[in-house]
Amino acid sequence: MKSGRKGLLALSAVYAGLGSAFASGFPHTTDTLSEARYYLSATTVGKKAFFAGGAASTGYSDVVDIYDADTGLWSTDALSQGRYYLAAMSVGTKAIFAGGFTGPAGAIPSDVVDIYDTTTGLWTTDTLSQARGIMAATTVGCKAIFAGGYVDGVEGYSDVVEVYDADTGLWSTDTLSAARCYLAATTVGTKAMFAGGSGDSDVVDVYDADTGLWSTHTLSEGRYWLAAATVGNKAIFAGGAIGDSSYSDAVDVLDDGTGLWSAATLSEARRYLTATTLGDRAMFAGGEGASGVVDVVDIYDPVTGQWSTDALSEARYYLAATTVGDMAFFAGGGTGPGPDPSGYSAAVDIYIIPEPATLFLLALGGLALIRRRR
Repeated sequence: MKSGRKGLLALSAVYAGLGSAFASGFPHTTDTLSEARYYLSATTVGKKAFFAGGAASTGYSDVVDIYDADTGLWSTDALSQGRYYLAAMSVGTKAIFAGGFTGPAGAIPSDVVDIYDTTTGLWTTDTLSQARGIMAATTVGCKAIFAGGYVDGVEGYSDVVEVYDADTGLWSTDTLSAARCYLAATTVGTKAMFAGGSGDSDVVDVYDADTGLWSTHTLSEGRYWLAAATVGNKAIFAGGAIGDSSYSDAVDVLDDGTGLWSAATLSEARRYLTATTLGDRAMFAGGEGASGVVDVVDIYDPVTGQWSTDALSEARYYLAATTVGDMAFFAGGGTGPGPDPSGYSAAVDIYIIPEPATLFLLALGGLALIRRRR
C-alpha cells in the first residue's frame, strides 16, 4: 500500500505539472481560415463552429468558415451580404448573424440577419428593427439577444435590444438603460448581462429570463471594447479601453451564487481582446495595449481563483472566439497597430481539452522522466 501511495503521489505531481508542458493547461495547435480578415464574428451551434464576415483585403467579406467537430473538417459558405462588425449568437438549432456595416467606405449600417438551421442545413434571412453594427449578443434560455450598437453619424449610438425567441420564431424589442456600442455580453444562470460601452460607460444592464425584468449594476471602472465570458457561476468582464489612448487591465467578476462582485487584473492592460470558455476555464486572448498588438492569453480558473497565461501563435486583435466540444478557437484578427489594423490574419489558434488517455500517457512519460532523473 505504501508503494502504491507513492506512485499515486508521483502521478499527481505529474498531472499538476502538465500545466508547464502546456502553459494554459491545454494542448495548443493552429489552423487557418479560408480568408484572412478582422472584425469577423463567431458562434457555435451543435458540433459546428462558424466564423462569419469581416473586413478583408478584398473588401467586406461574406465568407463563413465552418469547422465540423464530428469530422474535423472545414468547409465554407456565404452570408447573404458581405459585412463586418456583425454580431453572432446561437439559440436552439440556429446560428444567427445580425447587422454590421457594408457599402462604400463601410458607412452603411445593415439590418440583415442571416440564420443557419443545423437541423435542415439551410440558410434563411430576416431583418433587424434598426440597421446597425457593433452590437453585443448573448443567449439566455430560448432567447438570443442583440443589444446596443452604432447606427451612423446622424443617429449615433443605439439603445435598441432585439430578442429572437427560438420557441416561437418571433422577434421582439426592448431598450437598454443607456445607448452605447462597444459593449460586451455574457449570460450567467438566468441573467443576460450587457456591460460597459462607448463613452467609458460603467453600466451593466441585466435581463433576468425568470422574471422578464431588467436591472442595472456598475463596473468597477467605466470602459469600452472589453470582453466577457462565463465559467461556472461567474460572469467575467475583462480589459477594455478608457478614452482614446488608455488601456484597462480591470477584471470584474460577478458570482451568481452570492450576487457579489469581486475584482482582479489581467496580466497586461489592453483593448480589442476576445473571450470564450473551455472546460472550467475562461480565456481572454489578444488585443492591443501600450506595447502594441499582443499575443497574450489570460486564463482564469474559478475553482482555484488563480490566473495563468499562454500565447497565441500570432499577436493580433479584433479576432473572434468560440468553443465547440472540447476545443476553443481564436480566429482571424488584425496585425497592425491602431483602431484600423494594417494587416489581416488568417490564423486560427485551437486549445484542446486532452482526452483522459492522452493525460495518462503524458503522466507515464513524466513518471519515466522522474525515474531517470533519480
